Amino acid sequence: MNKKMEDKSGRESQKRFWGTGRYLIGCLLLLCMAGKSHAQGDDFGVWTSAEVKKKIFSGFDASLEGEFRTRDGLQTVERWSGSAGVSYKMFRWLKASAGYMFIHYYHPMEVTKKGNYIPEYWQPKHRVNLSLTGKVDWRRFTFSLRERWQYTYRPSQSVPKFDGDDGSVKNDEYISGKGKNVLRSRLQVEYNIRKCAFTPYTSCELSHSLNEIGAFEKLRWTLGTEWKLSKKHALDFYYLYQNKADDDEANGHVIGAGYSFKF
Repeated sequence: MNKKMEDKSGRESQKRFWGTGRYLIGCLLLLCMAGKSHAQGDDFGVWTSAEVKKKIFSGFDASLEGEFRTRDGLQTVERWSGSAGVSYKMFRWLKASAGYMFIHYYHPMEVTKKGNYIPEYWQPKHRVNLSLTGKVDWRRFTFSLRERWQYTYRPSQSVPKFDGDDGSVKNDEYISGKGKNVLRSRLQVEYNIRKCAFTPYTSCELSHSLNEIGAFEKLRWTLGTEWKLSKKHALDFYYLYQNKADDDEANGHVIGAGYSFKF
């Protein structure tokens, strides 16, 4: 009798697992189609990532991550990046983290004010960040607030330039180095589904420029779910919308997928 009850309970858990999975994946596909049919001023891209995490000692973790992004649907590579970071759990409800990221991004062809044109080129960036994340649990919900200071430096670079009328070669265009300070504030809510490998979440993130105090820059909404395959392996699927473009990041709709491995 006990074995029958265990088998029945296992079948019910599997039904909940796959039922929830189909529902969440269906929502993401609908959001994806909505992204394609949105206003013409919005772009659509795909972001993918892979991350490895290692527990150094209790409360202290290190990680490495690689990311690849597209824009204009799947037609153009937007950027690729590699990052390394550490985090320390100061209290059960508070975590501090720091990280470095190298970004290599695609700059499309542009026409200058004088009518010359600059062909497409790639440009590097260096980014560092410091973060504090606080969280609180309420029933099956987890609320978290992350405050992140981020500094990005774009090194100087010379790129080819051509006459817009006859295509003759002109002196290279010099792009000066530039640094940028940003404060990113993210509020996130997760829901723990009983006996289910999926953990759905949603978040809202505001970015403010610290170069111009109080200057609002960007709003980003995310809806997704983590799929815990095992204690070490997990997948993350999400839809993201942001209302403003950067030189290395288009505005509009994003469908993303990530893989993480912990050891």
